[in-house]
Amino acid sequence: MENVLILYNDSSGSNEGETIATKLCTYLKTEQPEWDVWTHVSNAETKADTLRQFAHEHAISRLVFIGGDGTIHHLVNTFRQEMDNYTIGIIPGGTVNNFARSLNLPLKQEAAFEVIAQGRPKGVDYGVINDKDVIISTLTIGLLADTAARVSQKEKQTYGPLAFMKRFFKLLRKKKRYPLVFDSKEKKWSGKSSLVTITMTNSAGGYVHFDESASPDDGQMHITILDRLNFYQTLRLLPKIILGKLSEIESVEYFSTDHVTITSTKKQVRTRTDGDPTDDLPVTLHVVKQGMQVLVKQESSL
Repeated sequence: MENVLILYNDSSGSNEGETIATKLCTYLKTEQPEWDVWTHVSNAETKADTLRQFAHEHAISRLVFIGGDGTIHHLVNTFRQEMDNYTIGIIPGGTVNNFARSLNLPLKQEAAFEVIAQGRPKGVDYGVINDKDVIISTLTIGLLADTAARVSQKEKQTYGPLAFMKRFFKLLRKKKRYPLVFDSKEKKWSGKSSLVTITMTNSAGGYVHFDESASPDDGQMHITILDRLNFYQTLRLLPKIILGKLSEIESVEYFSTDHVTITSTKKQVRTRTDGDPTDDLPVTLHVVKQGMQVLVKQESSL
């Protein structure tokens, strides 16, 4: 017997999230008729306390998140303090879906529905930022974070991905670098960097082999620091990047840790987490090892 709460965002696209939630509700009532199933909207206007109270009042045991990394990020943060009470199901609905890909979750609806009904729970890590926000997939500092911050909503709607590319190469031409200090028990590093990527899994940018040494349940965040970034360097490093061998690239600083503090002497250095803006530096990050139970395919080897 399960009490299931399906959470969807009704403010993206043409209410696709609500349509998927309705289909999943119908599917579960057929496949698991003994379960009690509810749906609830979750958008920018929905208070976190409202969702937590609803889950408590209905004795929810299984939460289902419909959406991409940003939606999962928001809902994991909403239920973070009570995460031990729930098993989490994911219906991927984003463009990249790093988190879902890292767990080998189906991207097609019917197959994803089956995991919600028949899947097995797996302990998965997440990170915490400044004790108030989470990271479920990727945090960036530097060019990527600054690029995203400078692209307006109107530019996104008009030019799509080209808007990001235009801003990114404009900053790249300026050879912009950021003075950073990393302090962890495994490594201390200070210097100027073009780009920093911190990942919780092996997947980044929708590419599941971004880091072959990482896994979603290893209790570590994986930090890649690029001192300088240019077109020719990227081409030279591409073979090892494709193979996920980041730790073997001599010109890249790479290390893993479960706790790190990142500071800068520059007045404003942005961070961006799971696609959305988060605190400017300084930030302190730590890992909650296998802090949530996520439903995966029964036959999954993860």
